[in-house]
Amino acid sequence: MKPRFKKEISYFARVDFRDDCRFFGIHQLDRLTGMYLLGKTNSGKSTTLKTLFYQDMLHNRGACLFDCHGDLLQGVLAILPKHRVQDVILFDATNPNIKLGYNPLKRVSYQKRALIASSILETFQKLWGQQGWGVKLEYILRQVLLLLLDQPNANFGDIPKVLLDEHFRDACLSNIRHPNVLRFWEQEFPKLSGKSDILPVLNKVSGFLSIPIIHKILVENQEQISLRSIIDKKQILLINLSKGSIGSDGVHLLGSLLLTAFSSAGYSRIDTPEDERTPYFLYLDEFQNYTSGSIANALSELRKFKIGYVLAHQYMFQLSTEIRNAVLGNIGTIICFKLGQADAKYMEKEFYPVFTTADFINLHQYHIYLKLLINGKVSQAFSAVTIQHIALREK
Repeated sequence: MKPRFKKEISYFARVDFRDDCRFFGIHQLDRLTGMYLLGKTNSGKSTTLKTLFYQDMLHNRGACLFDCHGDLLQGVLAILPKHRVQDVILFDATNPNIKLGYNPLKRVSYQKRALIASSILETFQKLWGQQGWGVKLEYILRQVLLLLLDQPNANFGDIPKVLLDEHFRDACLSNIRHPNVLRFWEQEFPKLSGKSDILPVLNKVSGFLSIPIIHKILVENQEQISLRSIIDKKQILLINLSKGSIGSDGVHLLGSLLLTAFSSAGYSRIDTPEDERTPYFLYLDEFQNYTSGSIANALSELRKFKIGYVLAHQYMFQLSTEIRNAVLGNIGTIICFKLGQADAKYMEKEFYPVFTTADFINLHQYHIYLKLLINGKVSQAFSAVTIQHIALREK
């Protein structure tokens, strides 16, 4: 007899204890505390992500997928329910003819401008590395971003203009709202020692703007995606950031900026009563490529605004200590597939006293150990076998 699947539960596995083969999943409210999938390649993570995403599409929930390879995104499109076709928005950064654009400096509320500037700076710092980063560069670039965020119309292409075009810069001063930012441009900037101070900024910003697809998305394209609208309308946003097409730097830059924008869009739901906020779920595959410490912390706060997230990657060494602590300190549900030696030792402590290092290392494909959030409480660790979306379809 086929089990009855409930709409309010997202199913992803079945019990493998003796003759107990019950399907189980996670309640939508518990999903808002986050899910973390860790495991080696080809262990079953993508199948589980696809199974969860399929149910969100099937039950008319809003969801977004960040894909760094493209295969998972194609797999999701292959199982797209017919009644959700009109809700799909494809943001394909690998397509040289992409029509959609995204401007991280557009229509940011005054209260969030400093936060957005800091997040963009953190993205640049990770992109350029510590050797290419300095106190003066950060200070000048922060002031440039804060100036542009105060403008009615601005984009990343205006960063060099602010530094090089005196007439353009002067025209922007009347829109500056914060006195400290205005003081910098009126009193400090004229005293800088010529182009030697601004050359590092110009060199690095011009470097990524010279990449055609990056310039097209961040500067040229006028058809802008509205993440707040996508969230409120429960639409399906599929973001293709394939490394093979746009490179690691492109993945980090676009992924980080879009994730920052999702945080800002989530916070903006403060204007909607809590009981009227519809849940929206972010699927971040290989999230170490575009997640910073501040974004990891922001994700944990977004549960208040009904934004949930599913994080997946291969091994913990991919994360900095800051991001790892932020993720594990705030996540609700942890799902482990087959692990390497180092990760197995770490997870043995998380799953103590149920599973040992050897247990994690010897897991078979599609088998998992997990700690599941159930009605706000974390369960004792147990084992299970993941299922495919096809198992949830009515015969």
